[in-house]
Amino acid sequence: MSELIPIFVCCVLGLMAHGSIKHRWMEWLLRLFMAFFAMLTGLTYLVQGAAGSMWGFQVTSWTGFLGGILLFLPFRKVVHRVLTILDGIASLRVITGPMRHKMTPLASMVSIPVFVPTSIPHMIGAFIYVATFGLYLANTDLSGFQGPAIPLPMMPLPIDQLFSYNGFGLVIVSVCGVGFMISRKPKELAARLGWQKPTLQQVGIGLGLVAFSFCYDLVWSLYTHNGAGDMATQISGYNSGTFSVSGGMGSAILLALATALCAGIGEETLVRGALQPALGIVPAAFLHGILHAQFAHAPTLIIQVALWSCCMGIVRRCTNTTTTIIGHAGFNLVTTFLFAFNP
Repeated sequence: MSELIPIFVCCVLGLMAHGSIKHRWMEWLLRLFMAFFAMLTGLTYLVQGAAGSMWGFQVTSWTGFLGGILLFLPFRKVVHRVLTILDGIASLRVITGPMRHKMTPLASMVSIPVFVPTSIPHMIGAFIYVATFGLYLANTDLSGFQGPAIPLPMMPLPIDQLFSYNGFGLVIVSVCGVGFMISRKPKELAARLGWQKPTLQQVGIGLGLVAFSFCYDLVWSLYTHNGAGDMATQISGYNSGTFSVSGGMGSAILLALATALCAGIGEETLVRGALQPALGIVPAAFLHGILHAQFAHAPTLIIQVALWSCCMGIVRRCTNTTTTIIGHAGFNLVTTFLFAFNP
């Protein structure tokens, strides 16, 4: 249940942010919350910084500072300009704009703005992003790019956890974050999140993403097998151990399907559907990467996932979230079985 508390808080903040469009008092409550967060992280650093991990408390202090400075419109305008230019580069508009639309590179980069500085929902979205990223980064060991030490599981990951946290939890955060039934009705919400019926061409692209992801993962495994603590073998051993205690082939198949669907739908809806249109491809991708820091917080895995996520972000920009869900879920399903039965 402790995992659901931050999800609940994010949902409330998201709904209040959209409610503040009509009710100004909600905006001031949100601003007070952000100011309190900044003050609390500052006090935590002053009181415990000398006794704890210096890296962790430095990240905590910067997280509080950034969370607080987001309250000021001039800073948000700077963030808007930086993220828009960064997204123009990451989405390849800097190349496609001059080639297809006869635009200058600079005009191409800023042709699709991200992060509206005057939007309270965007301000709260950025605040939640900073707080979440800071929390995971503070617990990440950057002393070396070594692979994680992954223990074999004593029991398979519970199905209810997959649905409540990895699947349903991320979806409900996304739905609340884009203003369900406050600023968007169901059809508008589906369009905003990129939940659209895929065409046959998009299904083909999704299946192509499975092949691309497999090749990408294979190339990375050449590095992680040899120079980063043999991470690929450790992850395969983890999955193999999970399947060996799952209670037979039927339970193993159910677990694999649940893992593929929950991670594919939940993560893609949050990262590609909710975050990317507001913050851009790169910030969304690196949050996706750091959310995979569960394996002893290995920087190698974070970067690997983040770069892959940038590629998925480009596909999302050209198609929809449903297409990337097909690619993500399909890749998870295939690799889970490969790791489980051929570690």
